Amino acid sequence: MFVSVVAAGGIATTASAAPSAPSAPVVDGVARDNVDMAHSPLTAEEFAATANNDVAPAADYIRGIDVSRYQHTAGPIDWAQVAGSGIRFVGIKATEGNYYQNPYFADDQNGARDAGMYAFAYHFGTPNDTGALEQADYFLDRAQYMRDGKTLYPTLDIEYNPYNTANQCYNKTQAENVAWIREFVTEVQRRTGVPALIYTSPGFWRDCTGNSTAFGANPLWISHWGVSTPTMPPGWSNWTFWQYSSTTTVPGISGNVDGNYFSGSAAALDAMAAKASGFTPSNPIRVLDTRETSALGPGGSRTLDLSSQLPATATAVVLNVTGIASTSTFVTVWPAGGTRPNASNLNLVAGEIRPNLVTVQVGPDRRITLGNQLGSTHLVVDLAGWYATDASGLYTALSPQRVLDTRDGAGPLGPNATRDLDLSAYVPASATAVTLNLTGVGATESTFVTAFPTGADARPNASNLNLANGNPTPNLVTVKLGLNRKVSLYNLTGSVDLVADLAGYYSDTGAKFVPVAPQRLLDSRNGGVSWTPVSGGGVATALTMIDAVPHGASGVIMNVTGVSPTADTYVAVYPKTSTTPPPPGASNLNLVAGQIVPNLVSVAVGSNSDVWLFNRSGSINLVADLAGYFI
Repeated sequence: MFVSVVAAGGIATTASAAPSAPSAPVVDGVARDNVDMAHSPLTAEEFAATANNDVAPAADYIRGIDVSRYQHTAGPIDWAQVAGSGIRFVGIKATEGNYYQNPYFADDQNGARDAGMYAFAYHFGTPNDTGALEQADYFLDRAQYMRDGKTLYPTLDIEYNPYNTANQCYNKTQAENVAWIREFVTEVQRRTGVPALIYTSPGFWRDCTGNSTAFGANPLWISHWGVSTPTMPPGWSNWTFWQYSSTTTVPGISGNVDGNYFSGSAAALDAMAAKASGFTPSNPIRVLDTRETSALGPGGSRTLDLSSQLPATATAVVLNVTGIASTSTFVTVWPAGGTRPNASNLNLVAGEIRPNLVTVQVGPDRRITLGNQLGSTHLVVDLAGWYATDASGLYTALSPQRVLDTRDGAGPLGPNATRDLDLSAYVPASATAVTLNLTGVGATESTFVTAFPTGADARPNASNLNLANGNPTPNLVTVKLGLNRKVSLYNLTGSVDLVADLAGYYSDTGAKFVPVAPQRLLDSRNGGVSWTPVSGGGVATALTMIDAVPHGASGVIMNVTGVSPTADTYVAVYPKTSTTPPPPGASNLNLVAGQIVPNLVSVAVGSNSDVWLFNRSGSINLVADLAGYFI
């Protein structure tokens, strides 16, 4: 083992008896022969307690380890034994600098995942060798980050320089190290869509970053051995992983290994492992109607157990949620057990009945929570389908394409009338479901509209649009295709025109979905939004999602809310494929002056994971909350 201890005047080095790598890379004339020794160098204060290195904390944390080539010097690792001993996760060294790749990395990561553990790759950063962008790309090109439900966040290991004890901070100022770390973690976020985990020790963070508070959004892997509670660097309120020991022993590995804890629950650990999922459409199924029990009061919430409707492999659920409000309020839907996010799914005014499609991540227990802000609100929830790791439906996201407008000659739907929408010219024969933005226009009386597969045995007890008057009212609809790739649209009373814009379809080719906890991408009420005039009228602003959606994503699902336009208007969301926004060919939101209206949006993205948000008339504020992406 290689350990550096900071004492007065410098760093003293203690070498282990473990052999050096036979072909250690040479950089700047120095053999980097400690590339795979157990990390972490500690300060004298941190090291003082390591005689009792393997002290156990009082809390009952989830156990893990981290390994490198060093753990293979006495023989191979038996990952089945490791997992059988209760170890639930492992960090594996993948790379160092821009010159070294652990030859055991791929086999160890695959072996750990095959044994049922969570695994993640870490990179030993050397800021004095090359730039952060080059090292991040070197790492990510080799780290095999997967959205398989077993791979945790890619990790930057940033600690004292083990190769030059007189240059412990890599010949960089504290500000330069902060800038280097920021560039590295930003590139990880851009390429993977998840935040980089940062491994460090309290001493390094103090001496080499000046106790920077700039990285609180990145989960922390703190190294502090032999103590019952680790010292927290400023900027973090809690650690995610804690490397508490370098002398842990586990069955299946010869010799010592670093011991680690995870601070959260098993469900929280599982949530760190992104899961790319296929889609299974469902005939609409009513799963909640609070009118049969009791409304949600102010600040009230209701947890909905969907375990009987969803498979154990489910990662997210698609629901049509209808709110009936006694006063102006908003409703948020999120995974049960998690913190209520700064996001909304429904915005309601007193007396209004309004639906909105919701795509929400679920945990292993397959429960979600619905929360009401103000007043008394009834909620009606209809299941439209689910995403699961073993489901086969893949998604093709499209630029919005108008496929129906009954105002063009077909005429409105009358009372108790059904109209079939033939989509065979727009989707392949293998398509199983479509996503449409459905808008009701000019309803002559209060009514509802239901979309369902053509040829279904019975029209479902569900609704997709609830219309109180003639104002245009949209809702995103994900619906299973029926006979000959058709969807039936039913209107209850009065007459109404319907407009449908195709957003995408599910088939045997396309992209998988990665759900995320609701994440606010934009709130123009906070300023910072610039609008570009569009030919033919209206303005557009670009929404770049590079920090939330990985490079290579084909589309996103997000909830977009229009807030208090100064004039009647419509809002459209479409891919940003040029520097100048073209006029839209469809709409996602239709608002009258002063309204607050949400709608779920499924849309393809441009090459830089960005879209245009278009407003036709007046001025408006827009709020966008990400639900997930397709890749």
